[in-house]
Amino acid sequence: MRGVLTVRARVALRALLLAAVVVASGFLAWWSWRTSSALAALGERSVIESTVLLVREKIDRVEATVIAGDNAVLHLVNPDDLDMLAQRWPDLSERISPTVRSVLVLDEAMRPLRLVAHRDDDDRSELAGWVTGRLRAELHLTSEPLGAHRHWHGAVDGRSVLLSYLTRETAGRRYYVVLEADLDYIRRELLPKLFDDPLARGRFNITDENNHLVVGRSLTAAGEFLVSTRFPTTLYKWRLAVAPRQAPELEARARRRGVVEGSYVGASLLVILAGVSFLLFAARQEEQLNTLKSDFIATVSHELKTPLSLIRMFGEMLAGERAPTPEKRAQYLEIIVRESERLSALIENVLDFARLEQGRAAYEFTASDLGAVVLRDAEAFRFRAHRERPALVTEIADGIAPVRLDARAMQVLLFNLLDNAFKYAGDTDVVVVRARQEGARAIIEVEDRGPGIDPEDARKIFERFYRGRAVRSGGPRGTGIGLALVKHIARAHGGDVTAHAASPTGTIFRVAIPVDG
Repeated sequence: MRGVLTVRARVALRALLLAAVVVASGFLAWWSWRTSSALAALGERSVIESTVLLVREKIDRVEATVIAGDNAVLHLVNPDDLDMLAQRWPDLSERISPTVRSVLVLDEAMRPLRLVAHRDDDDRSELAGWVTGRLRAELHLTSEPLGAHRHWHGAVDGRSVLLSYLTRETAGRRYYVVLEADLDYIRRELLPKLFDDPLARGRFNITDENNHLVVGRSLTAAGEFLVSTRFPTTLYKWRLAVAPRQAPELEARARRRGVVEGSYVGASLLVILAGVSFLLFAARQEEQLNTLKSDFIATVSHELKTPLSLIRMFGEMLAGERAPTPEKRAQYLEIIVRESERLSALIENVLDFARLEQGRAAYEFTASDLGAVVLRDAEAFRFRAHRERPALVTEIADGIAPVRLDARAMQVLLFNLLDNAFKYAGDTDVVVVRARQEGARAIIEVEDRGPGIDPEDARKIFERFYRGRAVRSGGPRGTGIGLALVKHIARAHGGDVTAHAASPTGTIFRVAIPVDG
């Protein structure tokens, strides 16, 4: 029960660690993205703020010019001498008030006293009708305080009109002055001049109350970086928009930044998760390897104990002269020899595997006749096995080219394959060893007629310490290092080993190594 709880605790700890790393990674990615975005936004904000200052400066200049023109005309208005206004202002208008188109003076009863146009040929008679008619309620002339300079901007008869007006008093009598701005001049002369500089050229426009362009060009490419503001006092139905010179670049950069930073964050999370997953996988593999090592130690201990117990038991029987007949004595001696050879083979395998694990394995390669080596080692195994069934059959092809190999290592390889085949041959009659050449590779095959390899085991049987399901469920015992040795020796000779299903039943282990030259 304690072992189960420990496993559950480890699983829970791993899950908690993974969750903590994911949360920490997410927070780190979010913080990096937030910091990067804040720095980028700070740079963008500085650009926008400088553009806002430019917009305000241009608006102030336009309104200051309009108001200066109004004031220049108002200084000439004297209700007691309106003829002087009609005589002097048209001559001075180009110089002192080019933004004013006409002047209307009304008495206290809102009756027109004088209407003077900027040019003699300009008939502005409709201005009096506007002021005393449809615009009277909107202008509030009679209720405005004395001296208050107001502006009205709107559409009249389908065209934009800007009026300036104020209430004055002289000798106890009120009168009203209404100025109509020359919007054609403002569009054609004033605005282009104000924006004809390197900082603003090609980067501004003014739109009217219907969002139609008055001056300039479309600035839709500026996107969110377009700065747009209404005129606060005079042309308050119009809107001035200015795009930073870097607006297209900033817009494109903002789009790229969203994609790039999102990609960076996603890639970082994937890398971190992949790293954590790899660490968890490595820890799991290490845990499984430790479990396999523990099983290996237990198995080896048992495998060592069994022959030692038999050797001791039959040795004691011989020492005590408890063999009833000479035949029994010979049988006991044969068992002692067989178990001694089994014990010796097991110890040699463990020592060879230990040398491989520590990287101390050394090979002495010489050009050899592979067929003769296989035949000799098969006969040596036959003698060591002391078994009549299954029969060991050798099929050695002629004409195999010389192979560079280590004779002792090749014997270890073949003995392990044969030992494995004899273990799993079951009740079959034969195990076949073959040697032949296929192209530039020499082939060694060991085939048994046993039940075959479970598909789940086929991918893992050459891993160290791995034992098949049949072994774990009570089949023939094994240490799990024999086939791992076979694989290492085959690869040390420049080849490899594979396992295949035989027909109709059984398994073929095939070792392929390059021939010399």
